[in-house]
Amino acid sequence: MDLTQTLTEMAKGAGASLTGVAPVERFAGAPRGHHPQDLLPGAQSVFTFGMRILDRVMEWPNLLQDSVFYPPEIRVEALRLMLYKKSGYDIINDQLSVIALRLATHLEELGHPSLFFPTTNTGLPEHLMGFPGIFSQRHAAVRAGLGEFGLNNVVVTARYGPRIRFNSVITTAPLSPSPLLTAKTCDGMACQECIHECPVGALRSLAEAEEERLWLDPAARTDWAVCRKSQATSDCMGRCIRVCPVGRAKQAPSSAGQIP
Repeated sequence: MDLTQTLTEMAKGAGASLTGVAPVERFAGAPRGHHPQDLLPGAQSVFTFGMRILDRVMEWPNLLQDSVFYPPEIRVEALRLMLYKKSGYDIINDQLSVIALRLATHLEELGHPSLFFPTTNTGLPEHLMGFPGIFSQRHAAVRAGLGEFGLNNVVVTARYGPRIRFNSVITTAPLSPSPLLTAKTCDGMACQECIHECPVGALRSLAEAEEERLWLDPAARTDWAVCRKSQATSDCMGRCIRVCPVGRAKQAPSSAGQIP
């Protein structure tokens, strides 16, 4: 069994739903200091993996409407903090970090220096919250052929839509690259549900995003400060990925629509 297959089986055995590999050449043009080789000299590959969010968890605003324990004035807050933030966010992020640690440790035991970062910047001091992640998991997932950027500014996959979270391991190991997409996964300007459903207008599409091209870089911008403030006071947390129609009818994995 080659090393790429071993890592894939390790990740999927620990709960990953999708895996892919991007050679570092696909990160050409990354901001200075954020290219895989800036973070790990000699890096050759980025192994990216994602874990899906359970369908029912995504429907959290609709639950407990007849509850005898949670009155209407606290129902949304309780569900946001006790269900979606835990089962659809924190626990998945923690598990992704555990998988990344296992893979990176395995690679280093084989003599391949490796590195990973937490999935998100949550939990940091307030003065660091406005900064982007040190390494972009979204860009890594797209460059590993797992999806394309959607108008919701997250990765849209063919099988799960945007209802999946990602982490990556940067490594000096020469892994086998996954094919890039050839067919779009975001329905684009013909849909725009994520933009229309954002209650505070935190999403906007970019004029330069060409509809017919694969969006290997963001096709939209998010005002993260406005987004975070709205999430804390309404039922909009995750709405931009909940309303996306892509991936709702689960399909068996397929290699169609990809190129080496």
